[in-house]
Amino acid sequence: MNKYLKKILLGFIIWVIPFVTSFFVWDVAANEPTISIAWFNSLMVFTWSIGFAIAAFLYFKDIKVNKFSEGWKTGLIWYIELLLLDLLFLVGLFGMSLGDYYPMLLTYLNVIVISSAIGYIKK
Repeated sequence: MNKYLKKILLGFIIWVIPFVTSFFVWDVAANEPTISIAWFNSLMVFTWSIGFAIAAFLYFKDIKVNKFSEGWKTGLIWYIELLLLDLLFLVGLFGMSLGDYYPMLLTYLNVIVISSAIGYIKK
């Protein structure tokens, strides 16, 4: 499989696991979680971590050269992909305000940091 296609598909896994999980605790009529916002945010971080661990394992297990470079490039691609998917679905389809969307710009930076660290550690 083309490595760029693999990166895109694995980035989708990172995004889709928390997205699907959120449907189990989201009240559509009230447009808010059925659990406290603190628990909701914790659940999203936890499920994101599961998705990231799966994607990172599947991608980085086969990386043999340019490990650090692959790490930050992959992290950057995943970062952009996660932001675009959230922008498309959460803001575009579900009507999230841009003010609520902006913190994700910082939140998703961990994708770049952790991917770079994995590449560095594998070096």
